[in-house]
Amino acid sequence: MQQPTAIGITLGDPSGVGSEILLKSLNFLRSLPYKFLIYGSKSALSYYAKALNLPFNLPPNASLIETYPLKTTVPGKPDFDAAKAQIEYIKKAVEDAKKGKISAIVTLPINKETAAKGGFKFPGHTEFLAHLFGTKNFAMMLANEKLKVVLVTTHVALKDVPKLITEEKILTTLHLIHKTLKNPKIAVAALNPHAGEGGLFGDEEIKIIAPAVEKAKSEGINAVGPISSDTVFVRAVKGEFDVVLCMYHDQGLIPIKLLGFGNSVNVTLGLPVIRTSVDHGTAYDIAGKGIANPESFQLAVKTAIDLLTATS
Repeated sequence: MQQPTAIGITLGDPSGVGSEILLKSLNFLRSLPYKFLIYGSKSALSYYAKALNLPFNLPPNASLIETYPLKTTVPGKPDFDAAKAQIEYIKKAVEDAKKGKISAIVTLPINKETAAKGGFKFPGHTEFLAHLFGTKNFAMMLANEKLKVVLVTTHVALKDVPKLITEEKILTTLHLIHKTLKNPKIAVAALNPHAGEGGLFGDEEIKIIAPAVEKAKSEGINAVGPISSDTVFVRAVKGEFDVVLCMYHDQGLIPIKLLGFGNSVNVTLGLPVIRTSVDHGTAYDIAGKGIANPESFQLAVKTAIDLLTATS
């Protein structure tokens, strides 16, 4: 089996916990038979290494790609440089992915509000990557040992969710899941309580979700639903389903984080390269304190490797 090209790692917001997590994971990366390109700032890594008494010796299989000249690093207090840097790390990784230098991208967290000061105009990390790759159809999957969920809508206001759910969007997402996970059994969650109770609590299940599921079945996709969200996750955890398609962000992320916060990974379906990420944010409140947990990042790297192996 031919080994894929390198795995890219973007360090995210220099004012957050990304640099600390990377430093704590250098021995972990050293133990893996892959080459890593790390998109970040030497000055930020040096700052955290010194402040937290962490070793900063890149393993032989890792190289640092510095894309933005960061002047200062202040944990938990982002400035324009930090806002700009986290965007440039991603842009360079995508550029290298398009050139075939990397086969996967593992991302540490950005802060969307902070990044906006540097020109970021997207609702989230996932949407920005899809834009850079020119990908129209994509979806966010979060997974841990107990549960996998995929989202139809992501970073939007709850009041906007019903009008953004369409039969076409649900069907497209079901196809992405089917292709990526190799014909899994998919449970499709309802939007409304009790799956709408026959239209009493809303008719999205009748008019949109159920027709999409039936169309998916006719196209060979193993999908069932809509199933009320107060039971679908229990059934999935018991092993009845491989993955749950959720209608909105918190519907899927609440059970995932309840079952495995820090032990979950974010996977973007539909991109031309594999992309995985941690299940947490920049954590400004603990940045620079030496207590950031690298477990989710290391799981994201392992997941990227698993996916690379499956597609090689």
